[in-house]
Amino acid sequence: MDQPSDGRREIAPGAAIAPVPAWVELEPYPIPATANPHFIVGGASVLLDESQIDLCGSERAWFYRRAEMVTASTGAERVAHFSVTYDPRYEHIEVHAIQVRRGAQLIDHTGAAFETMRREQNMDRLIVDGRQSIVLAIPDVREGDVVETAYTRYGIRKSLGGRHSAWIGFEWATGIVEVRFRQRYPKSRALNERGYNDPPAATQTEKDDVIDRRVRTFERPGFRYEPLTAPWQLQSASIQWSEWRDWAEVAANFEPLYREDGPLPKEIEDEIKAIEAAEPTAAGKAAAALRFVQSAIRYYAISMGEGGFTPRRYEQICETRYGDCKDKSKLFVAMARRLGLDAHPALVNTRDGYMIDAALPTGEIFDHCIVRLAVDGKVYWLDPTNSPQRSPLNTIGQAHLGWALVLKPGVNALERMADPPVEQLVDTLETVHLGKIADPVRYEWQHKFRGVRAEGMRARLARDGAVGVFKSFGEDIQRVWPKARVVTQEVVSDNLDTNTLTIREAYEIEDAWTRTDDGTYKFGTRDFTIRGTLAPLDPGDRKHAIFLGHPGRVSRRVDVRSSTTQSGGWDHRIEGSTLGFRDEMRVVSPQYLVLEQTLEIRSMLLPASESHVYRKVFERMEGNELVLTEHAPGGKASSKTAMNPFVFWLVVAACLSFGFMLLQMAATGGALQGG
Repeated sequence: MDQPSDGRREIAPGAAIAPVPAWVELEPYPIPATANPHFIVGGASVLLDESQIDLCGSERAWFYRRAEMVTASTGAERVAHFSVTYDPRYEHIEVHAIQVRRGAQLIDHTGAAFETMRREQNMDRLIVDGRQSIVLAIPDVREGDVVETAYTRYGIRKSLGGRHSAWIGFEWATGIVEVRFRQRYPKSRALNERGYNDPPAATQTEKDDVIDRRVRTFERPGFRYEPLTAPWQLQSASIQWSEWRDWAEVAANFEPLYREDGPLPKEIEDEIKAIEAAEPTAAGKAAAALRFVQSAIRYYAISMGEGGFTPRRYEQICETRYGDCKDKSKLFVAMARRLGLDAHPALVNTRDGYMIDAALPTGEIFDHCIVRLAVDGKVYWLDPTNSPQRSPLNTIGQAHLGWALVLKPGVNALERMADPPVEQLVDTLETVHLGKIADPVRYEWQHKFRGVRAEGMRARLARDGAVGVFKSFGEDIQRVWPKARVVTQEVVSDNLDTNTLTIREAYEIEDAWTRTDDGTYKFGTRDFTIRGTLAPLDPGDRKHAIFLGHPGRVSRRVDVRSSTTQSGGWDHRIEGSTLGFRDEMRVVSPQYLVLEQTLEIRSMLLPASESHVYRKVFERMEGNELVLTEHAPGGKASSKTAMNPFVFWLVVAACLSFGFMLLQMAATGGALQGG
């Protein structure tokens, strides 16, 4: 890389053009005449991905260089774009080079005019992080060019106490020709290191009490990630570094940020008094305080600068009437303690929570804050950012995110949260009345949602309104039967004590029977409860366990009454250690059939050795409809299961209406932004 002329030029607040820092060591990299075809994706090949970190200065410096060869015009569209996003409240950027190599010619664009953009990428999740980007569209990039960029990022949040941590990957779905990583730090700074999945070996030198540690790979092939693997499962090679000594240090660093910062506002004290007067039990007090924070303080995250890790003061939260996970948890803990309850903030990771006990301690691994509450000898993990949970404490949905770091004095280890219980989540009763082929079919679904599924449906009804929700349900039905007419759509009951919500839909369906090529007529039931719960699994052996999602049971019963004689029957059962499916059809009387199906997920993971069980269950679920055949109008009918000709639309409908809830795990860039 050739450096631009000496000197510094500001291009935006917190960003400048500047020479490469003196501590950076630049080495050439090979540029082939033609790219290795095994390292091409999207019309480009990454020749070099290089990071160098320096911890010897007054602030952390992270140098990054990347070189990509354009192999097709589609690659030029992507490669000819330079963008760096940063938070100017604690970071600043120095751009060193933006260059195009075309044979022996070097074209330097470092001095071009940059655009500055405010990029709130999480606005749809009500998160404002204040990050901005400097952007440059690189002109005239052609096939065969090599585009090379380099910049350095300085700074780290003050709330991390200057402690450094990093996690570097060395394998990707498509390989990178050469990966280089270098880290230099004073011998006096203890930096722990841990490798995962056989990363490349590091080399180390020491000079003038400065440790220089390097890792390099060359033409490491692309890595095939196994689909349907738990989001926290580390599959590819990586190395983690952390300056945090242990989890006790992490807890001690964050616990003071959540301490009381003065008296609670009068409106909060008044609410506490009202709860004390209305709720005689500790559990009742806890549930009432939780509902208040969930409903009275709307979710909105201002995560700019230190806001990513530091909650606001009580008065700010109550004055604005909004807050993120940190704010809401801090306020709920304060209210709970005023009510005599044992409550503490707890840091969690919504994506990787089940593996953080295997990682090096670091404050940057957490992305969400909830509350650990102990009542009547039982521990509850509560999320104040949820939609209002109006049921009693012992029936509401809790957070199940693996490991948590509870913020209270003296904590020196992570605490394992309970796994989700295996409960009945949905019961659906389908009633079908079949007359003559020319007559409309009356089809009714009654769904009984329980626990987290009931809370999810309540939240949807509150968000979209009953009219909007039922409109979408009717549209799902009409995708399958265009002439379906709504007879009834209603919320039958909402039992908060048991956390159960019951919804009923009834339709009259014209032209419900389909005439086949052989002159017979067919009608098939439609599953909007179970189908769509599991995704198809690739063939072949597996290494990692299969991720099943939220444990629980989902059941449907289909009562079919017909004007003609029915025959048939079966009882299929598929059982694995953590996954089971039962599919039974009974002929109760010549004109009355009952189909009963239950899918049970007993754990989030199914062992890899039982992938055959998963495939059998999925295959059975995809063909789990009761299909009745009329050989002629008014003639004898038969029944069987068959592959539904409307599978695509049914899966879409199931996802939109009654799809099984998977755990919501999404990393948020190392900030405790919640949501």
